[in-house]
Amino acid sequence: MNKSKIVIVSLISVLMVSCGSSGKLAKVELLELTKENELLKQENNSLKEQIIALDNALTESEKDEEVVFDLSPTINLKKEVPSVNSQLNELEDYLKKDAVLNSKFSSFKQGGIEKNLKVTYSDMQRVIKEAKTYKGTRHVMGGLSHSGIDCSGLLYVSFQANGITDIPRTAQDFARYGSVILNTNDIKAGDLVFFTNTYRTSKLVTHAGICIGDGEFIHTSSSKGVMISKINDPYYWRKYFLFGTRIIN
Repeated sequence: MNKSKIVIVSLISVLMVSCGSSGKLAKVELLELTKENELLKQENNSLKEQIIALDNALTESEKDEEVVFDLSPTINLKKEVPSVNSQLNELEDYLKKDAVLNSKFSSFKQGGIEKNLKVTYSDMQRVIKEAKTYKGTRHVMGGLSHSGIDCSGLLYVSFQANGITDIPRTAQDFARYGSVILNTNDIKAGDLVFFTNTYRTSKLVTHAGICIGDGEFIHTSSSKGVMISKINDPYYWRKYFLFGTRIIN
C-alpha cells in the first residue's frame, strides 16, 4: 500500500472515531461544566460567609468604639461626687459643746433635716454656671436679680433658672436638704455650704453658698456682693462654717 492510501485510511479512521465518540465527548464536557458550576457555587457560598464574618466583626468594632467614647455620667459622678455617709450624729455631738448653738439646732431640727431634693450632678453644674453669672452683683436683702441679691436668693434663682422649682427661699430651709457633711475636706463641687453666727439672729443658719470645687464656694457677701471664697479661709469662713449638704442623687 502506497503512502497516499495509508494517509486516506488513517483520516477515515480518525473521522469514524470522532463521529462515534462525539456523544461521549459531549457528556464529558457536560460533566466538567457541572463540576465547575458546583465549584463556583462553593466559592460563592464561601465568599458570602466571609462577608457575613467581616460585617459582624465591623459591628463588634463599632460597639467597642461606642464603649470607649460613651463616657457614662454615672462613672463621672462617682469620681467627682462620691457618695457620703451622713455625719449628722457627729454634728449633733459637736454642737452639744455650745449651749446656744445646740438650742438653735434643736429648734431647727424640728422643722426637718436631710430631706431629699432630686437633682443630678449635671443639674448642679448648670446651677453653678448660672450662679457665676451673678458674680459682682451687689448685696440687697431680699433681692432676686442682677440688680441686687442676697445669699439665699443666689441659690434660689440659680436653681429656678434650671427648672428646679420645688425649693425653699431661705438659707435656713435650704439647709434642711441633703446629707449632712461636717468635714470640709469631704465637700465637693455641687454641695451646698452653710454658716452660722455671721450676724445676730435666733436662726441657726445665717449664710449659704454653693461649692464650685477646689475648696471654693460662690455666695453673696453683704459687703462685696456675689463672690467666690475659700471654705477653709482661716480669717473668717472657717470660723463660722456650720455644715455642708450633698443634695446630688
